Amino acid sequence: MYRSILCIILFQLALACYGQVNQLTDEQDKLSFIKGKWTVDGSETTYIEICDWIQGNHLECVANSTVEKTDNSISYFTYSPSEKVYIYYGLYGGGSSRTLRGHWVNDRFIFEGKRETADRTVRWRVTMKPNADKIDFLEEHSINNGDWKEAARFQYKPAEKK
Repeated sequence: MYRSILCIILFQLALACYGQVNQLTDEQDKLSFIKGKWTVDGSETTYIEICDWIQGNHLECVANSTVEKTDNSISYFTYSPSEKVYIYYGLYGGGSSRTLRGHWVNDRFIFEGKRETADRTVRWRVTMKPNADKIDFLEEHSINNGDWKEAARFQYKPAEKK
């Protein structure tokens, strides 16, 4: 009898814990279009990026390139309710990192950030827009408050399932 009651209690506890892992706030849910297995045109066999939710409802993306090791990266997307801002933190294969802060604007995310050194200020702006089952990606940069210049433009597409 006690064993049956204990099993029922443990089962209900397990269900409650499992449900909490996947309960996203409305703000976190806006990041859901990024979840998946991605590649880009022309690099289907050499570049893959896998994005999935991790503990704490943060989105982790791990990119792997068999050609350019500097394209290997780990990125995190999260939402700060206290600041009401989305945060992107990227660690790159070349040894650098950066933090960008952003908002959902109309139909896309726009993240911005900057790095200041003794001789210059570099600002970044990254736009990610869901487009059917793809993601339009645009990165721009500005040096010393100059004009924004396109640094990268491509479209993530679902990687083929093997």
